[in-house]
Amino acid sequence: MKKKLITILMIICIVVAIGCGGYLAYYYIVSARSEGAVDQLREQIGKDITDDSMNPDNTPDTQSSDMVEINGVKVQKKFATLYKENPDFMGWLTIADTHIDYPVMYTPSSKEGGEYYIHRNYEGDYSAAGLPFIDSNCQIEPATDNVIIYGHNMNAGTMFHDLLLYEDQDFYESHKTFTFDTIYGDGEYEVVACFRAQILSDDSDAFKYYEFVNAGSEDEFLTYVDEIKKMSIVDTGVDVQYGDKLITLSTCAYHVTDGRFAVIAKKKEKR
Repeated sequence: MKKKLITILMIICIVVAIGCGGYLAYYYIVSARSEGAVDQLREQIGKDITDDSMNPDNTPDTQSSDMVEINGVKVQKKFATLYKENPDFMGWLTIADTHIDYPVMYTPSSKEGGEYYIHRNYEGDYSAAGLPFIDSNCQIEPATDNVIIYGHNMNAGTMFHDLLLYEDQDFYESHKTFTFDTIYGDGEYEVVACFRAQILSDDSDAFKYYEFVNAGSEDEFLTYVDEIKKMSIVDTGVDVQYGDKLITLSTCAYHVTDGRFAVIAKKKEKR
C-alpha cells in the first residue's frame, strides 16, 4: 500500500512538473511573439505615408516641416504610420540598455477606464503582456503636471520589468535620462526618484504617488516632490520646481501585496 501511494505521488509530481514546464514554455513563446510584434511597430517609425487622410501641416510653425495632419490631428511625421494604423497610439518610450522600448497607448474614454491595453496588443487582440498605457486621468496636450504610464513587470524580462534596475545607484548614474516622444513632440526626461511602494486602501491617509496628476497649488506640487524624494532608493540630487512637467513609470513589484515600483522624472527644457 505504501509503495502504491509513493508511486501515485511520483506520478502526480511528474504531471505537475510537465504542466509547469508547459506553462513556462507557453509564457516565453507568447512573450517572444509580443516582442516580435513590437519590433515590427518600431520599424514603422519614420516611414512615410501619403493618402487623403494625411495632409502636410503648412502653418508658419518652426516645426511645421516635422508635422502632418491626420484626420484633424497634428502628428509628428515620424509617427504618422503608427498613428494612422491606431489613433490610440500616443508616443514611444525608450530607456537605453533595457528592454523598455515600446509604444505607449492612451484610451481615456474607454469602458475599461483607460486600461484597454492592459492585456491587448496594438491591434486590440488579447495579449498577456499588453502594452504600456497612460492613466486616463492624465492628459498629453497640454500636459498635466504628471503623466502616469503603467506597464507589466513580465517574468520574461520584458515590458516594464527593467524599471527595477533603477534600484541600483550605478545603473541610475549611467541612465539618468530617458525619452518619451509623443505624437506632438519629442521629450527627454531626467530621473528624480525611484522607489518601491504599495497600492493602499481608498480610506488610507498615507501618501499615494499614483494619485497625483495635477497640483492645485505650488505647495501641493512641492509637497509631492518632497514625498517622492524621501521615498527614493537612489540619490539623484535633481532639483524640481513648480511648473516642471513630470512623468511616472509604474509597474508591479512583489515585496508586498499590491507592491509597485515607480520611476519619476521631470521633462528637460529644450535648449
